[in-house]
Amino acid sequence: MTSAIETDIPRSASPGKSWVPLWLTLVALFPIVAAYTVFFTGVGVPAHTVNSGSLLPQPVNVTTLLAADAPEFLQAITGEKKWRLLLPVDSHCSDNLCTRNLYTTRQVHIRLGEKSDRLERVAINLEGTAGLARLEQLREAHPRLKIVSVPVAQWQSWLRSGGVDEHQVLDTAQLTSRYFLVDQEGYAMMEYAADIPGGALLKDLKRALKFSIDYQQ
Repeated sequence: MTSAIETDIPRSASPGKSWVPLWLTLVALFPIVAAYTVFFTGVGVPAHTVNSGSLLPQPVNVTTLLAADAPEFLQAITGEKKWRLLLPVDSHCSDNLCTRNLYTTRQVHIRLGEKSDRLERVAINLEGTAGLARLEQLREAHPRLKIVSVPVAQWQSWLRSGGVDEHQVLDTAQLTSRYFLVDQEGYAMMEYAADIPGGALLKDLKRALKFSIDYQQ
């Protein structure tokens, strides 16, 4: 009789088992968080491999820049998780820093080889029709370059939201001298100057691809 009664009494779940889903979630998230920390801060890696770019004081999402002005590109960002380089361009993008940035990033993109589909280069046209005309002249040399037009004031506002130095924001001559690395979630976190060698940029990008999920598989 005693054994029959005991089997009828429901047994509560083991307290330890209730933590299993939480632990599984933490285990899954930890490598991602650790990878981003290593990549963007250099913590945990030798000094000579720290990023060549400069971290933005405040990560800023690309969707806040484009709003509804470029719906096709917005759809691409939300639908395709890729790393992206944003390269501001104007009608004077010829023998200057702007051209150097386009050339350097193109060569680096090519050197990524089979991983090149995980990166997208995006020209941010800051000068309307004149800027588009200049980009059309450059199209043959940069066939994989995506183009999005953004008013200068809107670009400057976006830079401010990322904490970019105000002098750089207001100096229109400097607007096309730097470009930005955007992660797979659409956040710009790092900026690069035109004098950074292609090899240094390539090393940064390879590290970013290594420590992030390949959504293109």
